[in-house]
Amino acid sequence: MTKQMNLTETLETIKNDTKGDKITFEDLVASLNHRGFGALLIGPALITVLPTGAIPGVPALCALFITLIASQIVIGRSYPWLPERLKKISFSRETYKSAIQKSRPYTEWIDGFFHPRLEFLTRETAQRIIALLCVFLALVIIAIGFIPFAPLLPASAILFFGLALSIHDGLLTAFGFALMAASFAAIPFIL
Repeated sequence: MTKQMNLTETLETIKNDTKGDKITFEDLVASLNHRGFGALLIGPALITVLPTGAIPGVPALCALFITLIASQIVIGRSYPWLPERLKKISFSRETYKSAIQKSRPYTEWIDGFFHPRLEFLTRETAQRIIALLCVFLALVIIAIGFIPFAPLLPASAILFFGLALSIHDGLLTAFGFALMAASFAAIPFIL
């Protein structure tokens, strides 16, 4: 059984359970693994949504991580696996701490609205469908990641899907579907 957690707790867990000037993807997995795969989707999606997502290459790296994690949900793995090369990719702890400090009022506001409900949208079959959609969204991020802030919509959809799986809130799944539809509808205008 995975521990349910809200967005603010997820961000704080990443900050508090990691050490050093850089946070690696290996640190991210170790920090969030005991909280379930949904939490592992939140971290890289949030990095892409926050100002750190404007750094060239960051959206693509986060999308690769999302693809790897989501693919493992689709095939039903119980523990996430990462290749050695991906484990060592890192981002600045100070940039991350600054971004979560600025976003804290918003994440706390978001946390006040969401709780377990419509759980049929987050059960095992739904999780696999959501994970497959996250793979497609991550591929969109890779394709448009070179355009500053273009990955915001697909990364936001993945963020909502990850939160839905972590909190077991089907309403978040519905928001994720809406953002996913908006992402696909926006592609012709972005390119």
